[in-house]
Amino acid sequence: MTLATRPAAAVALAASLAACGGGQKESKEPKEKPAKADPARALAEARAAAKAGELSIADEKYTEAAKGKADVAIIEEHVGFLLASALPDRAVEVARRYYDINPAEPRAGLLYVHALIGAGDFATAIEVATGVVDLAGKSAAGYEARGRALVMAGKLEEGIEDLRKAVELEPRNAGHLTSLGSALEQAKKPDEAALQLRAAIEADPQNARALRLLGVVRRAQFETQESVSWLMKATKADPTDAEAWFQLAVSQNDMSDNLEAEDSAQKATALAPTVSRYWYVYGEMLRINKKVDESIAAYRRAIDARPPHPKAAGKLAKVLYENDRPAEAEVFLTDLLQTDRNNPDLWFNLGFAYAAQKKTKLAIEALEKFLELASKDDGLRKAAEAELKILKRRR
Repeated sequence: MTLATRPAAAVALAASLAACGGGQKESKEPKEKPAKADPARALAEARAAAKAGELSIADEKYTEAAKGKADVAIIEEHVGFLLASALPDRAVEVARRYYDINPAEPRAGLLYVHALIGAGDFATAIEVATGVVDLAGKSAAGYEARGRALVMAGKLEEGIEDLRKAVELEPRNAGHLTSLGSALEQAKKPDEAALQLRAAIEADPQNARALRLLGVVRRAQFETQESVSWLMKATKADPTDAEAWFQLAVSQNDMSDNLEAEDSAQKATALAPTVSRYWYVYGEMLRINKKVDESIAAYRRAIDARPPHPKAAGKLAKVLYENDRPAEAEVFLTDLLQTDRNNPDLWFNLGFAYAAQKKTKLAIEALEKFLELASKDDGLRKAAEAELKILKRRR
């Protein structure tokens, strides 16, 4: 009898324990497994966001892609995107992180140097590039990177020496030839610069940077028509290169093709709307082409940019006093002179603004102040001296 009742009691006890949560494990919902990283998808999303101008999203997706697959090519593309998007500090951060993990990898060092140069930290760039040269022995890429950093730091001859070593080691490398040609152009050695740049273009006919630089060099050699030809090739090779459009505008202006120059300068400002010299040259072309209001707007953009273009304010005033608005020019210039009294360009234009209003004494004083402040080789000195003679005869 007792044996018969034990199973029933056990069942009742088990049921009681189950009811109050004891005696057995709770049932749990199965956890969702985290989604696997998909570097290819993240990279595609980064590129799409970059193309759409969504910089923060692109940066985030590039970072995600690199976490899923720590491929140096992805890091290089990420850094290149950041530099092209005017985010040099973030580019240095990304490159530095990869370099710290891979200090013995020359490619990581070179990428870090590239980012540092883009951020203007030339001293650190030289230091890191020297490490790459020491690490890799006769490294053409290391010499080229250090050479560029030295040139950017103002150490032209040292930089050219390193760039020559890079070219000696890899004489058909278009990038090294271009960097050497650029340094020689900065060193005012246009003949040798042209030789190196032609060699770069022969090695890579679509080398937009070499095409642009050769156009600049040929203009310095007074071959303006050929300069225009090379610069047009540069804009075709890379239509997004604002500097190429800017240089093309300058050469077209030298050829008196000012409507074409206006169009080229406008393209430069559209591609790089924060660069003051692009707005200044666009303003110049608009002024020459008698588009008064548009030129004033362009000069104002050149003034508002940081740093502002040093001649934009004077040219804006010139447009005003040459178009029957001298009083407006006077107010504009005198206001600027409250905080920039040693700017000769402002005094020069103020003199002409006064002269246009028959304020002869004030005009003479302003132009004499210009001559006092201007350098001996200032191109405006002759115009100021000629105007002073006329004004003094009026007294």
